Amino acid sequence: MKTLFLTIALGFAFTMCVLNAQSQDSDNGNDKNSNNQKNKVWFGLRAGTDLATPTFDTDEIESQLKSNYQFGVYARIGKKLFIQPEVYYAVKNEKIFYGQNTMDEVMVNSLKVPVLLGIELIDLGVVSAHVMAGPMGTMFLSQSSSDYIIEHPKYEYKLQLGGGIDVLKFVTLDVRYSVNLNDNIKEELNHLSFKSGINVTLGIQFR
Repeated sequence: MKTLFLTIALGFAFTMCVLNAQSQDSDNGNDKNSNNQKNKVWFGLRAGTDLATPTFDTDEIESQLKSNYQFGVYARIGKKLFIQPEVYYAVKNEKIFYGQNTMDEVMVNSLKVPVLLGIELIDLGVVSAHVMAGPMGTMFLSQSSSDYIIEHPKYEYKLQLGGGIDVLKFVTLDVRYSVNLNDNIKEELNHLSFKSGINVTLGIQFR
């Protein structure tokens, strides 16, 4: 499993190096082919949260953001059909109840690596919409000091599926359901029990 994470991370690093090289070539005005390729490659920054309890209540969303957030980088390769690898550093405050009326909070840090395949459904110029799905690996990194140690699996695998919109090909918003692959996937989908929560991320992208 460690090898899988290393492979994905190295692949993402290689992708970013290729994007940088292509960007430099385009800036030097090498040829039309490099410009065409540039138009099909984006990279950028993303940040977001996992909403354990889906809600439109602003106070509840703010509360969840304070205890659960992630930020990272991503690339999008392709236009109508695209692949989107992402790398996030994620922080989550977990409440632990033990003993009699005793509660503690533990900050858990992890690395998330989704690799998504997407399809652009609508392109109106100013706004476009897409759907996407793909696996996500999560690697547990560390937790804050506490009298109570949370037992975390070193690696977890989930399936993310959802969609999003792009505005001016610059601002992008994605909403995805996360299905825990460690559980019974068929049963979870049949009952729409997405126990991993809803992932919401907002990003900016550049060519």
